Amino acid sequence: MKKVKYLIVGQGIAGSLLAVELIRSGSEVHVINYETENTSSNKAAGIYNPITGRKMVKTWLADSLFPNLEPYYKQLELELEAKFLHSKTIYRPFYSNEELNDWAGKAAELSYKPYIKEICTSPSGIVGVQDPYGGLFLNYSGYVDIPTLTISIRKALIDKGSYTNELFDFEQLKINSQVSYKDFGADHVLFCDGPRVGENPYWNYLPFRPVKGEILEIDTSLPTDTIVNRGVFVLPKKGHFSVGSTYDHDNLDYVPSMKGIKNLKDRLRKLYQGDYTVVSESAGVRPATFDRRPFIGSHPNQHRVGLFNGFGTKGVSLVPYFAGQYVNYLKRGGELLAEVDVSRVKI
Repeated sequence: MKKVKYLIVGQGIAGSLLAVELIRSGSEVHVINYETENTSSNKAAGIYNPITGRKMVKTWLADSLFPNLEPYYKQLELELEAKFLHSKTIYRPFYSNEELNDWAGKAAELSYKPYIKEICTSPSGIVGVQDPYGGLFLNYSGYVDIPTLTISIRKALIDKGSYTNELFDFEQLKINSQVSYKDFGADHVLFCDGPRVGENPYWNYLPFRPVKGEILEIDTSLPTDTIVNRGVFVLPKKGHFSVGSTYDHDNLDYVPSMKGIKNLKDRLRKLYQGDYTVVSESAGVRPATFDRRPFIGSHPNQHRVGLFNGFGTKGVSLVPYFAGQYVNYLKRGGELLAEVDVSRVKI
């Protein structure tokens, strides 16, 4: 029997970065992952963005997350000898003069100033973009190529003999004084299984709200150094532009729908009047939660069973921070932020 400290189930961005942080802390891990194209990490745009939402406010925990985010991924690029971090400014058009005036005031506030690269008080000059009131160029923004990131980490795990490609079989999992699974023994099993959590008998009581999102790939003449984001995002990526995304809680499949694609095109037309050609359409399912906060921690009745899941659309910015916090919780008894602790929901 192969013995490790932590058995990790799932190798999307959550399982990948948790494995990295545990290995950095000196712990031996083994990752069990079912390789399929239909994962949220494979389909995700990977954008990190400090100013979000219809009201354009600082994202949750922005001051804790963003100053260290790009250095984190740059260091990981060096370790893995891979390229997956792409720093790009985000341009967010204003919807009104009131919004312009509001942001002109925020530019002088210490809490917002680091995130503001430039405020345009008139159209930006990006051909085709609808921004009669100007807009906001952001710092601390860009995207992470998640498939390249996870594949690079997978290769490193395989080289260490710490990776198995299979669908996890819950019938083979035994929890006693230790964790046993087939030929593995471990102190803990940590589930990072994304939308598959609904099939997980230890965690299916939690109020996850998985959400399907469609994405268009288009060819057009927008600049390749800027992500345009208002209503939809238009992200220059791998020679094309990704346009997303939709939000469907009812039809949780991986097939783009006519309704969803039409919705994307209608929203894109409000933001961008330029010509474009559709290259492809795709869909993914994100592991979102009822309160838009991840679920992290230990099972209330089985302390050897852990969970690190539910990061939704903000995994690129949230996972590095919370992977470090979770490792501190697992190894040193550190506290988890109350807003993410699984204990906030009772069985």
